[in-house]
Amino acid sequence: MRISVGKLRGLQQISDDTGRFTMIAMDQRGSLQKMLHPEDPKAATYAEMEAVKLGVTSALAPHASGYLLDPEFGVGPAINRFALPGRTGLLVSMETSGYEKKGNWRLTKLLDGWSVEKVKRLGASAAKLLIFFNPDAPREVVDHQKKVVKSVADQCRKLDLAFVCEPMSYAVDETEEAFAAHKADTIVRTAEILSPMGIDVLKAEFPGDVHATPNADDLRKNCERLSRATKVPWVVLSAGADFDVFRGLVEIACQGGASGFLAGRAIWKDAFREKTLEAQMAYVQGQGVKNFQILADLAHRHARAWWDFYGGKEKVQDHFAGWYVKY
Repeated sequence: MRISVGKLRGLQQISDDTGRFTMIAMDQRGSLQKMLHPEDPKAATYAEMEAVKLGVTSALAPHASGYLLDPEFGVGPAINRFALPGRTGLLVSMETSGYEKKGNWRLTKLLDGWSVEKVKRLGASAAKLLIFFNPDAPREVVDHQKKVVKSVADQCRKLDLAFVCEPMSYAVDETEEAFAAHKADTIVRTAEILSPMGIDVLKAEFPGDVHATPNADDLRKNCERLSRATKVPWVVLSAGADFDVFRGLVEIACQGGASGFLAGRAIWKDAFREKTLEAQMAYVQGQGVKNFQILADLAHRHARAWWDFYGGKEKVQDHFAGWYVKY
C-alpha cells in the first residue's frame, strides 16, 4: 500500500526512527475535570485545566514520539508557551468530550468551531477522532458513527494529513461481566469495519479483559487476531487503567502485533492523588517519566514497526519524477 507524502510525513513525525509509536495522550477534558474536582467537575476553571496540561506536557512531551492534545485547553497554550518540543509529533483531537445519547446508544459529536483544516493549518502531524462504536447497535446508530469517521477521513485525505481513529466499545443491555466475555470479539469486529475507511493508525482498546481471560497466551492470541483484522497499524490505549495493569497489556499487545501505545491516564493519573499543582507536577516529572520510559522500553523490545504492516519501508513509498506538479 502506497502512502501519500503528507500522511507519510505525519506518521514519521509521530513515531520514532525504529517505526514504533510511543505516544502520550493529554486531550482529556471531562475525566481530567473529575480528577481535579471529584465533587464538582464543572468547578474546574480554564486556568486550572491549562496549568495542568502545560505542566504535564512540559514534563512528558520531550520523551514521547507523539503527543495528543485537545483544542479547548491544550494545544494553543502548549505551543504558545513552548511546552511542546518542535521535534515531538503533535496529534489533535476532533471530538467533543463525552457523547450524545440515542436511547442507550452513544453518538460522537465533532467539536463545534474546529476542523481538520484547522488541525492541518496549525502544523499538527495528525488528527485524532474518538468514536464510540458497538457493531451490534441499531443500523441508524452504526451508520451515524461511520458517517462521522468518513467525514474526518475524507478531510484528512483531501488535506493529506494522517488520521488516528480511536473506537471505544461499550456495553448495552448486558452486565459489564457479560460484555467482558466477548469484548475482544467486539473490538476485532470494529477494526474490520472501521480500519478500511481511510484511517492511518488505529488507536485500539486492548482486545480482551484480564479478569475474563486471565491466560496471557489467550490474550496475546486476541492481539494477533486484531493485527490480522485491521488494515492499518494499531497502538493500544490505556483507558485509564492502573499503570501496573497497563504495563502488562502493552507487553502482550506489542508481542501480538501492536506498533506501540498511545496512553494518558495510566502514565500520569496518580499525580492527582496529590492536592497541590506543585506536588502533582513533581509526581509527573518523576514517576510519570519513569512510567513512560518503562512502556517505551517494552515497545522498543516487542512492538512491530508500523511500516512492517505494509511489507517494509519500500512498499509505502509514493513518489515519482514530477510528482509535485499533480500534488
